[in-house]
Amino acid sequence: MSTEEIAREFVSYMANTNKHADKVKSLTTPDAMASGGALPHPMPLTEAMQVSSALETAFPDLKFDIQKVTVNGNQATVNVRWSGTNTGPLNLPGMPPVSPTGKNVSVKDAFIVTVKGDKVSHLEIASPADGGIPAALAQIGVKAPTM
Repeated sequence: MSTEEIAREFVSYMANTNKHADKVKSLTTPDAMASGGALPHPMPLTEAMQVSSALETAFPDLKFDIQKVTVNGNQATVNVRWSGTNTGPLNLPGMPPVSPTGKNVSVKDAFIVTVKGDKVSHLEIASPADGGIPAALAQIGVKAPTM
């Protein structure tokens, strides 16, 4: 598979981490790391996927719509719009739990996926200033902690 195909597949499975944990794991190197976005510091990708899992719990209908993929060598920048309805509790690291609001969110986001061989070795969350988790929190009426 090409860098673009691997990145597309990986990001599409990120929206359903709870259902596809084995698939996500099979697409990553054992030492894969994640950084950026709402993550407080670089961490093992398996640990960072807990954020994806928390989003999927809070937004059971979570959907990632891949808008554009740009490849530069072994890196692919994947621009997405993710959306869902907040019908479950949201438990993100570093902030108090948020009860379901019933509100819909639709935010843009970006992920820089580094591929080594045929697996993801690094995921950088490159959320735009008006996107990502902070924008989703604002849309459900929750003040985002300083990230």
